[in-house]
Amino acid sequence: MPAEALPVQLPRAVYDAIITHARAGAPEEICGIVRGRGTAAFEAIPARNVAAERIENYTVDPQTLLLQFDFEDAGDAMMGIYHSHPVSPAYPSATDAWNAHYPESVYLICSLEDEAAPVLRAWWLVAQNLAAAWGAADWDVLRAALPFREVRPGLWGWFADPASPLPAAVPAAADAPYYLVYALADEGAWIDGRLVTVRESRVEIV
Repeated sequence: MPAEALPVQLPRAVYDAIITHARAGAPEEICGIVRGRGTAAFEAIPARNVAAERIENYTVDPQTLLLQFDFEDAGDAMMGIYHSHPVSPAYPSATDAWNAHYPESVYLICSLEDEAAPVLRAWWLVAQNLAAAWGAADWDVLRAALPFREVRPGLWGWFADPASPLPAAVPAAADAPYYLVYALADEGAWIDGRLVTVRESRVEIV
């Protein structure tokens, strides 16, 4: 059964800890990791956001990420990574998709768009390297045909909305929703491009 078909089970203490952390860190994004097994969470561990620009981005500090090996030694896992969206919905952004390096972990996003009523949603973000799958020529076609937006300096994204038909230039590589994201160096040289699927799991407070 695919992971997104299962609910993500959060104890009330974990749910509350993530929301408390998000509120304390606003207006910057906060982040952390979640210890658990499968889709069941045990503990939320706050991390330092070491991104250069923390208002609209996050990077979990390396020391916290290293805890995943301690979890594994105990038979657990880093089952989740969480961060906040202080002023936007709890939906993955193109930057979130680009930063999704752990396909076995669920990405929990806490939105404080309505500060009085926080929203916490769970997402599976799985990347594919399309530079290897399609070749550079296909990316040239896509970049010319699609309205990519520069979401960070040198990072460009386009969202495949399931409510809209795919443009003819887009191969049927995956079912929407997904992001196409690519990065360029300062001089405009190609770095990397990938497709990142976006799938939601229901959050269940236990």
